[in-house]
Amino acid sequence: MSTADHHLDGNAFAAILGEILACEPTTAERICQSCRARHRTGEHLAYGGAGLVLRCPSCGDVAMRVVQLPGAQVVEFRGTWVFETAVAP
Repeated sequence: MSTADHHLDGNAFAAILGEILACEPTTAERICQSCRARHRTGEHLAYGGAGLVLRCPSCGDVAMRVVQLPGAQVVEFRGTWVFETAVAP
């Protein structure tokens, strides 16, 4: 059986994404796609310009890009991100 037989649309993913992004962002951890170092978001280096760029404190590779547009924010995550959220009993 193919995966196409068992899919949902992206709206089903939206609730999970909302829970993930509602966590404390400075404590989220990231594993760099280049050097494999693991750091909390708050340890990364932030640079401004036309947008915001977050860089790995070990190797300097891009971890995240954020661009604010009229009425929207565009975010690119790179590497593996670990967001810890409280689980309801």
